[in-house]
This record gives sequence, C-alpha cells and structure tokens, in this order.
Amino acid sequence: MNELISVVIPSYNRKNTILSCIRSVLEQTYSNLEVIVIDDGSTDYTYTLFNDSFDDRVKFFRYEENRGACYARNLGAELSSGAYIAFQDSDDIWKKTKLAKELSYLKKENADMVFCGMNRKDPIHKTSKYYPDETFRSDRNILAQLLENNAVSTQTILIKREVINKIKFDVTFKRYQDWDFALQAASSGIKIAYLAEGLVDSTIQGNSISANVKEGVAYEHLIEKHMDLYNKNPRALAAIYKKIGNSYRNSNRKKSRYFFKMSLKTQFHLKVFIKWIVGR
Repeated sequence: MNELISVVIPSYNRKNTILSCIRSVLEQTYSNLEVIVIDDGSTDYTYTLFNDSFDDRVKFFRYEENRGACYARNLGAELSSGAYIAFQDSDDIWKKTKLAKELSYLKKENADMVFCGMNRKDPIHKTSKYYPDETFRSDRNILAQLLENNAVSTQTILIKREVINKIKFDVTFKRYQDWDFALQAASSGIKIAYLAEGLVDSTIQGNSISANVKEGVAYEHLIEKHMDLYNKNPRALAAIYKKIGNSYRNSNRKKSRYFFKMSLKTQFHLKVFIKWIVGR
C-alpha cells in the first residue's frame, strides 16, 4: 500500500531558501506525499511565493506572531493527513531517495520512528562531516546513546502518526528540541531505528561565544527535564556535564569549572580533570 507521507516545514524569514527546500521534497522518488508549510510569522513576505498555481501537493498556512519552530511543527502535524510524518527545515536539502529508504527501513525494522544520517557542511572552513559519528550504532541501546549525544536532527526523522499523537515538540526548547523529542520517544517505549546513510544535506551556521552560551543553557534545560533518565546513566550525565563545561569555557570560567567538577563527581575522566585544573 502506497501510504501518504506528510512533510511538515516550519519557516521563519526563509524566503530565499524555502523553494529549494520544497523542491527537494517534491522531487522525492516516493511521490505520494503532501507538504505542509507553516509560515511562523515571517516578515520577509514569504507568503508571496505561494499562489493558486503552486504544486497542489503543497499546503501553505500562515499566522502573524512568531511562535517558534516547535509550535509550527506541532501545528503542521495536526493539520496533516498522512499515515507517516516527516519534518524538514526550510534551509536544508534532502537526497531524492530519503523518504523511500526511510519508510522501507522503518517497516523492515518494525519501528515507530526512523532517522537517517546527515552531511553537515561548513561553508567557512569548506568541510563536510557525517553526523552522527561512527560511534553511534543501530545495534546498541538507542536510549543510552541518545542520552549521551544528540544523534537525531529533526529533518532526518520519519515517524508513524501515532508517535506525534503521543508526544509533541516541547515549545519551551529554543535549541535541542530534536534531542528532547528523541529522548521523549525513546523513553516512552517508541521503537526507534537508525538508518546509517547520509540522506540530508545541512549547512552549519557560524559559531560564536554567544551561541556557545545559548548551547550551555539548552544543555541545562535538557538535563533538568530528563534528570530521572540521566540519574540512571552516570556515563551519559558525566558527558553532558562535560559538554556544558565546554560551552561556558570562553564566557564564564567559574560556571565552566563547576560543570567540569560535576562531571568528575559523576564519573572520573582524565581529560575532564585536566580541563578543571587548567580552568583554575
């Protein structure tokens, strides 16, 4: 049976990239799909790109107030009709076989959710890196690995409709909402499969001290919400404390050392100990 797949695309001021993103969806080898574009209060007149002559598989919705990508994704899923739902970002590109391969793999593994790999391009340093790295394995405990590393990016996933009926994107997250969604899924009995193939091309945004601070805040929000899970996995908790320490190294030395210390107290690691000593 050729079931309908709904692709939800939240967009905020992406007039220059949204059409190429949609094109990468419409050119999928799996053709029974609908595209739900949610204009999240854009001010760049994105809506002018969509008219009655646009591909009839594309449905465009717009509201005036910017409410964030999580709200837009939840709304798009609610408005969709597919038996399966995928999420795309308005500035990323899918390989043409992305949906077909994911759906086939999801059924093969009898899973509720599947995610693929992603090629992350750095235009500044002109490099490309596969994500997640080779240490993430489909034959290992998915939840334990997800607690330690953010291996899932929203635009890489395909889910059964029942999943979004059970869990939602948390609108309180401004960053790592994909990580939170994956942890919600894995910890609630939803079977997740990993297709180790780079079927998404994504461009890395510029790095900065302010961005690193926001990253640290997001890490703290994540472990605060999922502390019950982290308390059962000291290795993962130590790894997250280390990540928080690293994110604050150039902006808040005291806070950085505090989280390195928390990492050491949870599970000793020589490299973290050295960072804690050097940070004095």
